[in-house]
Formats: sequence, C-alpha cells, structure tokens
Amino acid sequence: MLDEKKKKQRVANLQLVKMSNLTLIFNLINKKRSVSRAELAQVTGLSPTTVSSLVDELIENSMVRESGIGSLNGSGRKPILLEINPEGGYVLTAELCQEGFVLALFDLEGAPKSEKLYKVKDFSKLGAEIVRSAESVLREHGIPEKKLLGVCVGVPGIIDKASKRITSTVLPVTEDNDFFDVLHDRFHSIPVKMGNESCFCAYSEKVTREINVHSLVYIDFNVGIGAGIILDDRIFTGAFGNAGEFGHISVDYNGPVCKCGNRGCIEAVASMPAILKRVSEKKKAVLTIDELVRAFNNGDETVGDVVRDACRALATGINSAINMVNPEAIIIGGDITKLGSRFLELLRLELDKIMFKTNSEKLIIDYSTVGVNPVTHGAAYYMLDTIFKANGFIVE
Repeated sequence: MLDEKKKKQRVANLQLVKMSNLTLIFNLINKKRSVSRAELAQVTGLSPTTVSSLVDELIENSMVRESGIGSLNGSGRKPILLEINPEGGYVLTAELCQEGFVLALFDLEGAPKSEKLYKVKDFSKLGAEIVRSAESVLREHGIPEKKLLGVCVGVPGIIDKASKRITSTVLPVTEDNDFFDVLHDRFHSIPVKMGNESCFCAYSEKVTREINVHSLVYIDFNVGIGAGIILDDRIFTGAFGNAGEFGHISVDYNGPVCKCGNRGCIEAVASMPAILKRVSEKKKAVLTIDELVRAFNNGDETVGDVVRDACRALATGINSAINMVNPEAIIIGGDITKLGSRFLELLRLELDKIMFKTNSEKLIIDYSTVGVNPVTHGAAYYMLDTIFKANGFIVE
C-alpha cells in the first residue's frame, strides 16, 4: 500500500516537473520570438531529448510552430527555428462600465483581434449578457471553444474575494450581483478571473513601457478615481483585495461629501466630474470636458484656480502613496489627461513642494503611454501571464 502511494506521488511529481518545464520552454520561445531547440537546451540546461519532447508537445497542441531555418556558424545542420503560434489560443477580456461592458478578444501573443461595446439595460442579467456576447465573438471569428484559454473581467469597484461580489459607485449593480458566478459556471473548465480595472491599467502600462519599470502606481481618472499598484512586477491587491482605493483617501475633512460617505475624498475634490462641478458653480454655467480643456489652455482664471486646487489635493494623495509604496513611477490615466502637459506640470510643481527630495530626483511622473484600451489590454496580458507563469493572484 505504501509503495503504491509512493508510486502515485512520484508520477504526480514528474507531471508537475513536466508542466513546469513546458511553461519554461513556452515562455522562452515567447520571449526570444525566434529560437532553436538547441538554444533552448543550452539556456535551460535540459537535455536536447527533453527539450525536443516538450517542443513536440507544444507543436501538437498548436501553441508553437516551426518558423524557418536559422543560420549556423560553421559546418553542420542548420537549426529549425521556433515561434509562438498566435492562433494557438485566445483570451477574452471585459471592462465593465456604466453603459454595459467592452468585450475584447486577444490571441496567444496578446494581439487584439476585436473589441466592442455591448450596452446592457438590465444589470441583473449582466453575466448572461457577457456569456452570450463571448459565445458570439468566438463564432464570428471561427474559433473553437477549446482554444479559449481564459476569461478576465475588469471592474470599477471593490471586490469581495469570498463572495465574488462587487461594490461599485460607478455600476448600477445590487449587493447580490452574481455575474461572476454565471461566467465561472459557463466557462468552468478554464481560468475565469476578475480584478479591479485600475490594476489592469497598471499591468498594461508595465508591459508596454519602453523603460523597464518594476514598481509603479497607476492612477485612473474616470467617473471615479482608482489606483493600480505594481510591486516587483506583480499586481498588489492587499490582504483582502482592496488595495488601490486611491480616490477615497481624504485630503480635506471639511470638504464635500463623497459617494462613499466620507468627506473630502480625492474623488470628491479632484476627479474630472468634481472639477467640472466646481467650475460650473463658479461660472453659473455647465461646461463639457472639451469646453473645460479649452478654457484651461486659454488661461481662463476661474478654471485655472479650480484646477490648481485639484492639483494640490491630488499631490497630497500622491505624496502619501509615494511615501508608503516608494514606486519607480506614478502614471496618470483617464479623462484628466485631456488637460494636457500644463496640468502635468502644475501637478509636478505641487508635488515638488511636499516630496522628499530623494524621491523627486528619481521618480517618473507621467501620463499613460498605452495607446489602446488599458483595461482589456492589461487584463489580456495578465491572463496570459497567469496561464503560462502560474501568476494568479486575483479573484478566481
């Protein structure tokens, strides 16, 4: 009996090693883009026979393909090069918003294949709507469901890891929202994940920046204000999954009441809706975002005063984040970036007044450089990294 248990354990251990080595080989091919079996053996220290066996398995599963003949220094047989097969698998990612959700399809290399906004009238049926749309996207692109490797949803709100329910000041959802359960039940054979949208914005920023940044805070200005935190290349969500509620840091205890019930939260004094509201009150006229931007860039004093007040509040919150997390970069994304370089300069000036000088010399403060939807894009890369690097640390 004991020998049988040992035998089963040995088989399990061997399978684990095999899966680990498969992941290693796949990631190296993905990283190097074009590499031979011999190079893989040299880099990994695995035997050529083991590497060939693992590569054959990846090719059989359409994850990798042979791409041509490489060059050879000296005599001998020229190596056959390997590359990732983009059509070997796909992930679906969704961004929840006030109107409904944006659903995007990405291939195995993280390249977008489609993205579309689906409007939802009844949010109690959100899960069923996402499932129906996901099935439709796969059919439209002629993708068999067995090639769907994972589904990931970005939400503008707080996620309860235990109940898989969300709390949001943006979405018209009730406390018993069950869309994640519906998704998980439908796609039960593959990873289904959910995370705060700001985290995926941060992840998108990390993978697209030309300069390697391993720790950053991404502050996302949309209807609300959230933050995604990357520490040592990993999303940080805190003990209960709620890290990054940057918009609900109070910077004025006598300030306006926030949707969360507290006073003077950054979201209540420095978000784009808050800026628009204050400008409209002062001017006795309602301004659109475009009108606000034009007035700001044309030197309108009233608008300038309101924006500077917002910068001071925002700088106070950012300085707290810098002192707590000590990131390499603070990245600003969302609607507030429409105020342009002048706003960024005002923010830097306010930060310079209160930051430790050692931080100010090295810290990157910049707008987002991601040219696509950062939520669906970041979720796709996170999903692929999770699948192939066992990097799962968000609700599943």
